[in-house]
Amino acid sequence: MERVLMLLFMLNQGGPTTLDFATLEQCQTAEPIIIQNYREMTGNTVLSRCVRMTLPPTTPPPTK
Repeated sequence: MERVLMLLFMLNQGGPTTLDFATLEQCQTAEPIIIQNYREMTGNTVLSRCVRMTLPPTTPPPTK
């Protein structure tokens, strides 16, 4: 299973925020627009990164 997330860290605002995307390309395209809007809304520096994670398949629990 693959997930694509944008990790957003707004300095002086606590922990990270995540946004889900279907593809890495979508995330990278949206990133500058989202960063600009967060910066304009909060006045704070925003750090970001698009991350693609391949998660291992889950195995069902053993049956009794």
